[in-house]
Amino acid sequence: MSWVFLMLGCQGGGLYSELIDQGFNRYLGVYAPTDESVDESGVTSYRFAAEEDGPMCMSGTDFYSMTRDQKSRDLVFFLQGGGLCYSELCLAVSSGGAGIPAIDLLDLGASFNPVSDWNQAYVSYCDGSLFTGDVDVDEDGDGQVDRWQRGLMNLSAALGVAATDFPNPERILLAGSSGGGYGTITATMLARLVWPEARLFVLNDAGVGLGLADKPEFVWKLIDEFNANSIVPESQQDMFESGHLAPIIAWQLEEDPNLKVSAVSYTQDFVISQVYLAIEADEFERSLREQTGLLSDDHTGRYASFLPEGTRHTALLGDPSGFVDEESEYFETLRTMLGGMDTTSIGGVSLGSWIADFVETGPGWVSLSD
Repeated sequence: MSWVFLMLGCQGGGLYSELIDQGFNRYLGVYAPTDESVDESGVTSYRFAAEEDGPMCMSGTDFYSMTRDQKSRDLVFFLQGGGLCYSELCLAVSSGGAGIPAIDLLDLGASFNPVSDWNQAYVSYCDGSLFTGDVDVDEDGDGQVDRWQRGLMNLSAALGVAATDFPNPERILLAGSSGGGYGTITATMLARLVWPEARLFVLNDAGVGLGLADKPEFVWKLIDEFNANSIVPESQQDMFESGHLAPIIAWQLEEDPNLKVSAVSYTQDFVISQVYLAIEADEFERSLREQTGLLSDDHTGRYASFLPEGTRHTALLGDPSGFVDEESEYFETLRTMLGGMDTTSIGGVSLGSWIADFVETGPGWVSLSD
C-alpha cells in the first residue's frame, strides 16, 4: 500500500484552506492498518489495533474499516450509525467488527439500489462522537480513561484505506445514517481533501444537521466536549446561532462547487427528536422543514430534501444490521422503527428512484415532502 500522497497532505485544490490551517486534516495519512483479511464475499476488512495514540473504539477496542472492489469507476463511502455519547446522555455503539452488512444502499442484489455495482467502503461507527471526536474521557474522575472518542482519527484512517484501494473515483456517494448521517458533515470536508477531483454527492440520512432551535450552546457543548473545534472555521464562529448544525452544510456548498447534498428524514423521526434531542415531534418537524427549506432555496440544484411523513428512523438501511448484529437483543425492536429504500416513498416516488436521479443528475432530484 502507498500512503505517501496522504502523508504529503492533500490540499483539495485550495478548498477548506482555513480548516487546513487549523489542523483539521492532521490525521490524514498518519495511520496504516495493523492487518487485513478478505472474506468470501470479496470484502477486505482492515483492522486498526487499539493503541495509545491511534484509532480506537469508544470501549478501547480495535477499529475496523472495510472495502469491496467491484471494478467500478465510482465509490460509495458509507458511515455506519449508532447513537451519541456525551456527558448528559450516553447511548451509543461502543465497539465494531469486520464485514459489510447487506443494508439497502450496499445490497449488491437489490434492484431498487441504483449504486449496487459501485465500489464500496464501509466505516464502523463506534466512537459516540459523530465521527468528530478527538478526546479521551475520564467519566468518574478516578484518573483512568473510561471512553476513547477518537472519531476524527477513525474517519481519517478509513479514508486512508479507501483512498489507497480507490485512488481516482469519478463519482463518490458519501452516505451515512443517523450518527453516520451527522458524521457526513465532517466527512464531506475530509473526503474532498482526499479526492479533490471527484464529483462528490452527499446523502445524509436521519442526521441532517438539526440541534435545538435558538440554543447554539447545545451544539457548542458537543463540539467542546469532543474537542472538535477544528471542524468549524474561525471566520464562521457565529454559524450556529440558529441552534442547528445545518449552516455548516451551506458553507460547504459555497466552498465546494463540485458538491451536491441530499437530506433524507422522516418528518417526526422519533429517535432523533425524542431520544437524543428530547423535544416534541412537532418542534422537530418545524426545525426540519425550516432548515432543509433554507438550504434548498439558497442552493437550488445542489441541495434537495426527501421528507416522508412519519416517525421512523433512517431510510437507507432496510433492517437494523446497519446498527447492530442480528444476535443483538435490540434487533427485532429496531426493525419496526426503520424505513427502507424500496418502502419509503413520497407521492409514488420511491427513495431508491430519487437517489438514482441524484447521482445521475436526473430531473426527479428535487425536494419532496409529504
